[in-house]
This record gives sequence, C-alpha cells and structure tokens, in this order.
Amino acid sequence: MRLVYFPVIMLFFLFSHRGLTQSINGEESVTSTQATDIRARPDARKQGPKKKKKRYIIRSETQGTLIGNKCFEEVTRKFGFEYLIVPEGIPPKPKKFSRSMHNFGVKTVLFFKNGPGWQIRLRKKYKQCRYQYGDYVG
Repeated sequence: MRLVYFPVIMLFFLFSHRGLTQSINGEESVTSTQATDIRARPDARKQGPKKKKKRYIIRSETQGTLIGNKCFEEVTRKFGFEYLIVPEGIPPKPKKFSRSMHNFGVKTVLFFKNGPGWQIRLRKKYKQCRYQYGDYVG
C-alpha cells in the first residue's frame, strides 16, 4: 500500500514545483505584493513628495531681500527661489555676466512657474512682511 502512495506524492510535488516556477517567470498571474514579487517596481506616488530643487537669485547687496525675515523667506520659498548674497570682495565671486545669465535663467523658470506678474506679487508681499515684522521705518 505504501508503494502506491509514493508515486502519487512524487507527482504532487513535481506539479506543485512546476506551478511555482511558472508564477515566477510570469506565465501565470499570481496575486503578490511588492515584498514578494521579483518584478515589482515601487510606485512613485506612494514614495512621498518629490524634493524640490532650490533655485537661487544671486545678489551682491542685501537691499530688498529682507534677510532674516521669516515671513518673506517663506514667501520666496513658496515662489520657488531664495536669495543668495555674494558680496563683491569675496573670492568665489561669479563674474557679472555669468551671474546675470544665471539670474535670467532662474527668473525665466519662475515666470513660467508663477505666471506673468510674479515680481509685482512678490513686491506686494515684500511690503506686507516688512510692515508686519517692523522692518518698515518711516
């Protein structure tokens, strides 16, 4: 009697092994998760927000930037840039032409991102933040 069960059990193992190899090769669809599927690709929407690339407008003077004013710094981050102050006497100073070309590129990107008139809206927020934090004298 035991000899009859042995071939049946062997056939069962052969067919079950064949089914596992087919599901791994993709011939059969088997419900699986990213943790168990070899071909799984992470879903970009579930990975969290993308890190935004910081854009800098290079200035040689601090006039009109309100450095240290948290309100205005938050406004510039929402607009998609930050001011970078590089004084004239510092050695890694970019040349005037390269600095203006860099700023032109950043302002062009901001034009398409924030729409025409973004500088007017920025100036309005500048005045509000300046008055709100007491940076306004006069």
